[in-house]
Amino acid sequence: MIRHLFRLIWNKKRHNALITIEILISFLVLYAVITMCVLGLIRYNQPLGFSYENVWRIDIDTRLSFDSVYNEQKMATMRQMLLSLRATPEIEQVCAWAMPPYSNMMSTWGTEVNGKLIRVAINNGSEEARQVLGLNLIEGRWFEPGDKSLNWYPVVINELLARYSFGTESPLGKNPFPKGDEPSTKPEKDYRVIGVIDDFRKSGELSDPMFTAIKYLDIEQTTQAISSNLMIRVKPGTTAAFKEKLDRQMTAIAKGWSFEISTLEEMRRANFKPQLTFVLAVGLVAGFLLLMVALGLIGVLWQNVSRRTKEIGLRRALGGTSKNIYWQILGELLVLTSFGLIVGSLGIVQFPLLELIASVPANVYLMSLIVSLAFMYGMSVLCGLYPSWLAMEIEPAEALHYE
Repeated sequence: MIRHLFRLIWNKKRHNALITIEILISFLVLYAVITMCVLGLIRYNQPLGFSYENVWRIDIDTRLSFDSVYNEQKMATMRQMLLSLRATPEIEQVCAWAMPPYSNMMSTWGTEVNGKLIRVAINNGSEEARQVLGLNLIEGRWFEPGDKSLNWYPVVINELLARYSFGTESPLGKNPFPKGDEPSTKPEKDYRVIGVIDDFRKSGELSDPMFTAIKYLDIEQTTQAISSNLMIRVKPGTTAAFKEKLDRQMTAIAKGWSFEISTLEEMRRANFKPQLTFVLAVGLVAGFLLLMVALGLIGVLWQNVSRRTKEIGLRRALGGTSKNIYWQILGELLVLTSFGLIVGSLGIVQFPLLELIASVPANVYLMSLIVSLAFMYGMSVLCGLYPSWLAMEIEPAEALHYE
């Protein structure tokens, strides 16, 4: 039966090639969409590494240059502001954090580890940042006020960088950057790891964990070039109306400065919008393409059955049952579908084998491939049900009247 199906398809290879190409293109587009969805779901369910509930960002614009002549003026104003913020009943804690979560701010440094060039996200935080952002320390310690006077740079790294750079060894006391690769203007100082935190996904739920290194930042120097952000943890139940009060409070202390206050929950929603819009747009295009292919398959099979009335009637007259005819028409479509899916699958398996997209794990490729294959076969079966039923209803007598 299978050999017969292949012979029937080969006899109309030019016509069937177009159907196979349509199926192949639809399969590849569907696979890309499903891969994005599967990867997004896996990422969404992974821990963020920080807490965004009740955490607000204060973006400071001093409207002054970053020249050293202004440093003492800025620091004196910042000390007054910090005293005022810490005394505010609605605020639990205040910290300095250079690159806030869900923001477009990013500082990376290229370094070679184990013979491979990697990009490390460099951030800066004060000693209060761990409590404000809810960072989970899994080894070592966090920054302390005494770190200001060290003659080396204390660094906290995430677990991903620790595993990649040091394997099963403890990274504490070691330099995470090979000699000559330090992201610093003072190479005479050494970097030493003092702690390890859980993987930190600054860009949100749909992002991959990055190699991350956090350097110590004196909160009183938040207005320097290295950072202009404060992060505060407010008490649960604090509403957006507190923004106006907070802005007036800070403006009264730092005259001439301006402040932009936003909650991490607001930034999270804004971060989701473009990503979800892109996925929905691609999904709509893929759905429209699949619908067109499905309607095309139904039309082609319907026309095929109409043209083969004489052949099908003759087969019935020679003893073929209606069930045999039904499975023959459906089998032809499944064989055509298999041709397209095999070619597409051969191309897809090259991605994990050659590691063409390193950010996508091999299990995501496999899961997406299985789902895509099942969907395409299911669509083909649904498209072939009605034409196959029409072919099954053809009686031998109809072939005698066929012109």
